[in-house]
Amino acid sequence: MGLLAGLLPQVVTRWLNKSLWRSSSDRLARVFYASPDWIVITRLSDSLIVEANQGFETLSGYSAEEVIGKHVSKFNIWVHPEQREQIVSQLTTHGIVRNAHAKVRRRDGALRDFEVSATLIAVDGDVKSHAVWISRDVTDALRAVAALRESESRFSLLFEQSPIPMCFASAHNQFGTTQWNQAWFETFGFDPVRDQGKTGAELKVWVYPEDREQLVSMLQRQQSHSHVETSVRRADGKVRTVAVSTRLFLDTQNPLLVSTYVDITERVESKSKIEMLNAELESRVAARTTELQTMNLELSQTLDTLRMAKDQLVQSEKLAALGALVAGVSHELNTPIGNGLTVASALEHKVTEFEKKIDGGLRRSDLLGFVQETGFAAEIITRNLERAGHLISSFKQVAVDQTSSLRRAFSLDSLVAEILLTLNAIVKKYACEVVVDVQPDIMMESYPGPLGQVLTNLITNALVHGFDTEDAGTITISAVSVTEATVQLVVRDTGRGIAPENMHRIFEP
Repeated sequence: MGLLAGLLPQVVTRWLNKSLWRSSSDRLARVFYASPDWIVITRLSDSLIVEANQGFETLSGYSAEEVIGKHVSKFNIWVHPEQREQIVSQLTTHGIVRNAHAKVRRRDGALRDFEVSATLIAVDGDVKSHAVWISRDVTDALRAVAALRESESRFSLLFEQSPIPMCFASAHNQFGTTQWNQAWFETFGFDPVRDQGKTGAELKVWVYPEDREQLVSMLQRQQSHSHVETSVRRADGKVRTVAVSTRLFLDTQNPLLVSTYVDITERVESKSKIEMLNAELESRVAARTTELQTMNLELSQTLDTLRMAKDQLVQSEKLAALGALVAGVSHELNTPIGNGLTVASALEHKVTEFEKKIDGGLRRSDLLGFVQETGFAAEIITRNLERAGHLISSFKQVAVDQTSSLRRAFSLDSLVAEILLTLNAIVKKYACEVVVDVQPDIMMESYPGPLGQVLTNLITNALVHGFDTEDAGTITISAVSVTEATVQLVVRDTGRGIAPENMHRIFEP
């Protein structure tokens, strides 16, 4: 706008001289009319507008025909008339005014900010009769400047009050000047008065200077970076681990570098400790796993040994039960077989006598007596042999049940009778009475062997541990059918019972 202010007096002079003003070939006239700025010529004495260009029409909203020949005050263009008076005063005194600020009202009422320059021009030898006014709408520019200042103010406030250590530097001097915020000084212990503006290299912050060189190299290639771990040295010499993040802003004439320094020393140390603990834990787990594997192997071997011992114990119990059964069989068979043997011996003696009588002369009465005695002896022998056969069948069934553990149908009262038959000898030894109160019609589809073994063990334990040999006692075995599928079997004795300290061990082998 300074060039126009210098050229327009010549244009106006020619216009006033009526020589070149109306010539379309006049380049200065073209400048006057084609300028986008607001240009008017007024008479200084009464503010009469004598000429206006297209820029005036565009910026003010008034046409040139409306304003030429009329006073400026008629259009109320100046929001603050005193601003025009000040410009006129300076113009009268100095002959020229440059870049004065004025608030202007457009035809539509909108208020705009203008930058006004004016100069006096001579007409008919009077150098103070007219003035040319050049005005430019700077509203948007001022708003942009204000917005920029506000943005800079917010950035400055945010930068200074940020709790995160930060710095910014300009790229024009290779980031040679650095501004640090208050949080950075507080975190790293430097003096904000003495050290403000110095680079990290000057402050010897970088423990490894090559880290800074690498970061600067990345920035020169316009590469930002985030959370780059490095080591920095505080003012007191202590080394801290920080995560550096940097952003390069290129939307300004002077590219700006902004960096943050987050102290992660405790986090890194905690992470290191956790990693050490994890490694130690993994080592302990591995050792414990090996130990458990060894223990499992030993336990497996122990279980195998216990299984073998169990099998041997079961076999021993079966053999013991079989031994008891054999003893019972021997005892029970002794009577019928002994009776049969006695009768057979007596019968043999009778036969010998009968043979002698035949040789000496047999009488009818002798024959009848021999036949009668022989028949009686045969009856006794038959009865005892039948009893022995019955006993053998019972003992055989008990033996099969106890050694095979097969499932079959059986009568509960018969099973109890057979078991007691095998235990008769030991029961008599302890002078104990066994009372059986079993419902006679209970049929079961189960395992008579294990059930018989349980009854045998209960009765044997009661006899051995519950009674003294000389003291008589009673063992009662009772059974009733509770439901179609359930039987209640009770073995009760009148012995001394189980000591309280052994109650929790009754199921131990």
